[in-house]
Formats: sequence, C-alpha cells, structure tokens
Amino acid sequence: MKNQIYAVIVVSCFCAGGAFAQDRSYSSYFPEGAGPYFRAEAGPSFFQDGQVRNFGGPTSGRVEYDTGGRVDAAVGYALNQYLATDFEVGINAAKIDNAQGYFSADSRIYNLPFMANVTLSCPIPHCIVTPYVGAGAGGADVVFDTDGFSDGVTTVRGSENDVVFAWQAYAGLRFQLSQRISLGVGYKYFNTEDPSFSYPPSPNFNVGFKGVQTHSVMFSFQMNFW
Repeated sequence: MKNQIYAVIVVSCFCAGGAFAQDRSYSSYFPEGAGPYFRAEAGPSFFQDGQVRNFGGPTSGRVEYDTGGRVDAAVGYALNQYLATDFEVGINAAKIDNAQGYFSADSRIYNLPFMANVTLSCPIPHCIVTPYVGAGAGGADVVFDTDGFSDGVTTVRGSENDVVFAWQAYAGLRFQLSQRISLGVGYKYFNTEDPSFSYPPSPNFNVGFKGVQTHSVMFSFQMNFW
C-alpha cells in the first residue's frame, strides 16, 4: 500500500511538471533561470552501522546493513539561476546484514522521506557545468519489515512503521545539455531520528533502532519548464 501511495505521488509530480510547461508567458517577467522544474534521481546508498535500541525494553546491539539504494523525485521552483526550492519524496532502503545478539531473517529498513529543500547553484559562465549545494528538512515514514527478528526468546514478524524527523545535505554537479535538460551526479547525506515499532500480540512490545545515517551517490535528470 505504501509503495502504491508513493507511486501516485511520483506520477503527480510528472503531471504537475507537464502543467507548468503549458504556459510559458511568465518568462519575460521573471529573472534569468527562474521557473518550475522536475527532478528524478537514483543511486546506491551506503548505510552507516546502526544499533538496536529497544527490544521489549532498552537494549544494545550493533546493526550492519548491506549496500542499499535510493530513488527520489521532486518538483520545485528556481527563483533565479542561483537559488531554488523544491519538495522531494522517495525511498531509501537496505537489508540488515547482521544484528549483534539477534537472529535476523530477511529484515529490511525502508525510509520514505518527504523533504523541503533549498539549493544554491553557482553557474560557470560559458560552461555546461554547474556546481550546487543544498540542504533539506522534513520527515520520513520508516518501515521495518522482517520475516523474523529474534533475541532467541521473542520473535517479531511483519511490517510496522513510524514517522520521524529527517534532514539531509547534498552537493554535486549538473551538466546542462540544453536549456531544459540537464544530467547530474552528486552526493547526498541523509539522517533520521530514532524510529520505534510496536508489534503484537502486546501493543507495548516495542522494537527500536538508532536513526539511520546514509551516504548516497545520486545520478539525476532534471527538466526545466522555462
């Protein structure tokens, strides 16, 4: 169900971009480089080691993750050629490779971020390369999905979620292929607060992890509508 919701959001982003493209009459009234845009990006995501913080009570255990992946989509507005803001949604996920002191059967962490970003660009005159830096804040719907996560006494199974605060910072390069189309490569750091998941049969049996910290290499496509 969550994947379906995010699919609808991404499709809506495409539709919004198309709507912006239909009317370009504003172009003569705004600064150079101003206008709406759509961005999509994807790449591998490297999760820092985490920690089990709660398993029916306070506990500790190191968590190691496999290499994951991240996919994002955003719609935004460039105020000029230097400053832009956008709203971004996506998924940033990885499988748990090892949890110290716990048995983990096909257990995964899915982060579904929703972020408001501000991006500062520095166009280089007479060059197709534009360096950029930015930061964003918002939240993430964190999903823990497992076929069996156990301390040897109690085992939890299934999917539970928690919505927590999240923020990110990023930097990279865009390569302007035309006025409308650019490709890019960049680095993105992502951080969340500690999520907690409540499992049956008791609603008070909580499973908690240290908030994720990820480092992603992102390859992007951006379309401008001006």
